[in-house]
Amino acid sequence: MQVDQPNATKGAPYTLDILSLTSEARNSYGLRRQEYGRYRHHCTQRLHRIRKTLGFTHGKDKSFASRPITAETVTDEKYLHLMLFQAERAWGYAMEIKALSVALDDTRKQQHYMNRLKKAAKTASELEALCSTKAGKVDVRSALDAQAYSALMSGYVLFEAQQWQGALEKFSAARAIYDKLSLAGTSHQEALCHAAMDEIDPNIRFCGYRLRLAKDGVVNVEELVKMSAANKGSGSDVLMREIENLIAQTRQEKAQDLESIHWRSKVLPLKNPKLATAILAAQETAGELNNLQGATSEAKMEHFDKVLQAYAEAEKHVKKALKEDAIASAKVKSSKSEQNTADLNMIATYISYSILRNAIDRNLLLAKDVYNKLEGDEATTDRNEDVHYQNLVKAYDNVVQNLTAIQEIPGVAADTLLASEVGNKLVYYKAWRCFFTATAYSKLSRHVEAIALFDRAQSYATQIRSGLGRASSHGSGNDADSFNVTEKDLQEIESKIRGRKCQVHAAWYLENGKEGGEGIEDKLSSMSLDEKSLDEPALIKRLDSYPTSITSKANPTVPHLVDFPPALQPIPAKPLFFDIAFNHMDYNHDALAERAGRPKAAQGSETSGGGWFGSIWGRK
Repeated sequence: MQVDQPNATKGAPYTLDILSLTSEARNSYGLRRQEYGRYRHHCTQRLHRIRKTLGFTHGKDKSFASRPITAETVTDEKYLHLMLFQAERAWGYAMEIKALSVALDDTRKQQHYMNRLKKAAKTASELEALCSTKAGKVDVRSALDAQAYSALMSGYVLFEAQQWQGALEKFSAARAIYDKLSLAGTSHQEALCHAAMDEIDPNIRFCGYRLRLAKDGVVNVEELVKMSAANKGSGSDVLMREIENLIAQTRQEKAQDLESIHWRSKVLPLKNPKLATAILAAQETAGELNNLQGATSEAKMEHFDKVLQAYAEAEKHVKKALKEDAIASAKVKSSKSEQNTADLNMIATYISYSILRNAIDRNLLLAKDVYNKLEGDEATTDRNEDVHYQNLVKAYDNVVQNLTAIQEIPGVAADTLLASEVGNKLVYYKAWRCFFTATAYSKLSRHVEAIALFDRAQSYATQIRSGLGRASSHGSGNDADSFNVTEKDLQEIESKIRGRKCQVHAAWYLENGKEGGEGIEDKLSSMSLDEKSLDEPALIKRLDSYPTSITSKANPTVPHLVDFPPALQPIPAKPLFFDIAFNHMDYNHDALAERAGRPKAAQGSETSGGGWFGSIWGRK
């Protein structure tokens, strides 16, 4: 039997992990199979145990006395558990009523359902007041957790009352808090926050749909949350400041445990706490990119800017640390100080590399977006006139500049594998830059320049292929940030170069086919297949003799191999076919004999047998 023991610590602040408590209770007692009655019964029993443990009972029958929980009453975190499970019991009861009567056609059941929801929202609001920063009973994370829980319960009430705007604001506030709390906590707390956000998102989408806030039939949850936070004003600003302070405090605690970072099979020690905090913040911001797989390009670009800003802040700290180390080393030098300087220089190399690597990813995302508008799924005949192939060339030119900057970072040249990978990738993106530059020239009908640029791109591809052979002999890195050009990438660009070059060749011939006053269309119209225009038989008819020429005087540039179209020739008929029809013919033999001047007896004896064919076919 589960027994809740009172906390021996009487001081504040207490810790109330609402998401963990409610998630564990709901999954363990019925909600995996939607058994709300079982969960309500568990909440009732748990409340009785907590009250008995704390000595905070109401009494029975006539001795019953209501004992409200105030800030002065809270001397143990179990008092907060009382408020939490009272709200959970009311919420579970409401869900049980809704599950038993799905349609809620009965007015009394509908009223009972709404009363239980309002009871849960009221209790959650009282819990929020007890956990507020003014009361000072709990830590900052618990206060924010209680605020999100209260907003969620209030959102349920407004949602069922069909007050869509109010429900949207409450759900958005709860989701914003959970989104920020996922950045400040353990991996388990992060997973719980993401699960809570997944449960809130359908409600936000439905509210946005009822308020007609959908764009092209799609409701963007992120935009609705931002819009709701902007409409809320100063209250939302205060909340965001509290969350940011909590995140900063959590990062400082994690930075104390962060003693080193691993990069390119090297261990870089972190002795400066501010530098460790800045690097940890940049890594966490970069890690959030994995959660933006289905987001729009604008949202990803905005987050890339945040990542670059975070690494720029870390770069300031490492430069400051290098300056302080240089001043200290100028006074006293030792082998340990030299090692410390080398470690700081390597950390500076890591930060510079991370900045340029994220800048490359950002430019590639921009290039992909422009390419989709020009040639991909988003390409249309009436596309935006501001989008040109010159934008693609500019994006790939930025990528080339970033890769060149990586080659110039101190310490990169010493890493032969990294230097080789960056070199191959540099040539690879130079090939793409030449390819789209040639495409831009071809759109301007400058085909000669385009063909020359396609040849240059092909030479880059050939250079990459030779570099791939050398890289395979030295082995390939398995790091996540390695620059590898695969065989598939190389085949893709070679195929595109060949195809686009053939198109440009064909366009050039169509535009520049008139040489010597005769164009391609005139040449095609002058071609003739008439046999009379040929002064010599076809080559196939004179194979036994040595041909002095395989062309004709009428058309000396076209070999005369066969006659086309072939001439009509007579073919022998089959007399047997007509002899078969003879059996069914009735001839007037007397008239024929008179006209031939023969006597009737001779004619009869001559034709009585019918000949050899007649004996075959049974003629009598």
